Amino acid sequence: MTKRILAIIAILSSTTGIMSAEQDQSQSQGSVKVQVSPPSKDSKPSAKDAVPSPDKYQFTEALKKLHSQDVPKPPRAQSTVPPLTVVPTPSTGPRSKDVPRDYVPKKDVALGLTGQEAVGVSRQWQNAGNIPAPGKDGRVVYVYGAGMPVVVCSPLHICVVELQPGEKLVGEPQIGDSVRWEISPASAGSGETAMPLIVIKPTAAGLDTTMMIPTDRRAYYLRLQSKPDDYLARVAFSYPQDQDQQWRRFQQQQNAARQSKDERKDTKVLPDAVASIYWDYDIKGGDPTMRPTRVLDDGVKTYIQMPIATQRTEAPVLVVQGPDGGEMVNYRVKGDVYVVDRLFNHAALIVGAGKHAKKVEITRRTQIGEERNSEQKGGGL
Repeated sequence: MTKRILAIIAILSSTTGIMSAEQDQSQSQGSVKVQVSPPSKDSKPSAKDAVPSPDKYQFTEALKKLHSQDVPKPPRAQSTVPPLTVVPTPSTGPRSKDVPRDYVPKKDVALGLTGQEAVGVSRQWQNAGNIPAPGKDGRVVYVYGAGMPVVVCSPLHICVVELQPGEKLVGEPQIGDSVRWEISPASAGSGETAMPLIVIKPTAAGLDTTMMIPTDRRAYYLRLQSKPDDYLARVAFSYPQDQDQQWRRFQQQQNAARQSKDERKDTKVLPDAVASIYWDYDIKGGDPTMRPTRVLDDGVKTYIQMPIATQRTEAPVLVVQGPDGGEMVNYRVKGDVYVVDRLFNHAALIVGAGKHAKKVEITRRTQIGEERNSEQKGGGL
């Protein structure tokens, strides 16, 4: 197309040059004549003064040349080029000297049998049916530990995850997609019973990620999903293990209260009336860790006070000497005092058995029957 335009411009310029040359020649001829008579009305222009005919110029040959240049050229043979293979470009960051320059990190790895089994176990827990239950004030309640809870959120709305009252955050929540999810802490209440809150806001719909919340009692693992319109306003948890612990603590408190009540009944180790106390007991044998510091009775019960070292060693067993030999009696240990529910004339504290047994003998110097006889004799005098 450019060649055709250039050719037409050349033809026009040559034509213009010829016409200007003829005009100059005619002017030169007119200047030679001295007198020029004006043309009459009846006179006709001569052949020399007429407009030049196109046949005078070589337009035909120029047009033939242009037509010859417009002949379409044969199409070039298209060569088949194989498609380019996309090769990942290695990172341009700092590279260790030990890493080859052409090293490209893998995007996936093949798992062995152990890895596949582990993924299967984790997937089974993630897909476990942790069925939510309705709670107070619109809460959606999940059972902690039964499976991975799902928290559905929506753009332009907030989702609030409520933790256990009194629980403390020990670190920042970790989320897989920290760019398109906004996580912020809050709390309700004050003091030791304050309830920590986690406020969740997605920036777009169609997101799916996971989040972990560490506390001083447990770690929460959640799955976060965003929908255009659907969302959960409040999410809470129930703790079956804590309920079992609460029942155990309640039973322990009941047992402690019952035991404290029994101890209050026996708090009065020594009788109120000093005149009724009998102190005259003979103690011999054994070693200092098992030898009583004092023995006394109030006419109903016998009290044997042991040294403090006995609490760090094996406690001796009390055996009372009866008419038929040694016999076991009912007694209780209150701190460092043995409380025997009867009186005796002779008893022994024994540690061990056989040849290696250690024994402390306790003897009442005034026999129980003799004390009563002496009182009767004194009354007769």
